[in-house]
Formats: sequence, C-alpha cells, structure tokens
Amino acid sequence: MTIFAYSDVVHLVNAAVGGRGGYNFSGKNLSGANLSLTNLIQADFRQANLTGAFLSGADLSFANFSWANLSEANLVRTNLRMAYLRYAYLSGADLFRANLTMADLRNADLTEAYLDEVNLRAAKYNHATKWPEDFDFRRSYAIYVD
Repeated sequence: MTIFAYSDVVHLVNAAVGGRGGYNFSGKNLSGANLSLTNLIQADFRQANLTGAFLSGADLSFANFSWANLSEANLVRTNLRMAYLRYAYLSGADLFRANLTMADLRNADLTEAYLDEVNLRAAKYNHATKWPEDFDFRRSYAIYVD
C-alpha cells in the first residue's frame, strides 16, 4: 500500500477534477497509484517510482519522467506527447495506443514493454534506447538522435 503526503493527495485530487497541471511528484513513491484519466500536463515525475501505476487515459503531455521507474505501469491510451522520458525504466509497461509523438526516449529502457499501436511519430531515441525484441522501431517513425 502506498502512503501519500497530504500535499500529494491535494495535487492528485486537483488533477482528477481538471486541474491545470505542472504538479511536482519528483522522487515520490507512487507505485500502484491510480492516476487514470487525470490531467497531469507538465507534471514533474523525475526519479519517481510509478511501478505498476495505472495511468491509462491520463494527459501526461510535456511531463518529465527522467530516471522514473514505470515498470509494469498501465499507460494504455495515455497522452505522452512531448514527454521527457530520458533514462526512464518502462520494462513491462503497457503502452497500447499511447501517444508518444515527439517524446524523448533517449536512454529509455522499453524491454518487454507492450507497444502495439503506439504512436512514436518524431519521438527521439538513441543507441542506448532499449526496445522490446519483437518491436521494429525502424518502422515506427521515431527519429534517431545522437
């Protein structure tokens, strides 16, 4: 069971009822949290633990997930447009129909992630980005950047 600080609960409630976004969850333990259908535009999740979190249908565009742990997270139909996912750990995450248009995936670990129908148009990746074995990232419209 994840225990949240009062200020974190207030942020989550505001996000659930259409808050303006930009919330700071950096370094927080949000494992198993249900953030489905929330508005977390520009939220800061740097180094946060989101293991097994439910984020399906959330608007996480422009959010910062650098060094965050999103392993086994449910990101089905999540908007991650222009999200910053450098060094993020997404192994085993479900990204079915997620929008990662122009997201930054450099050095991200997507091993064993479920990427069916994911939108990676203009998403950035590099030599250190780890893709699932069965995923053909060359046909994804993602852009290789050094």
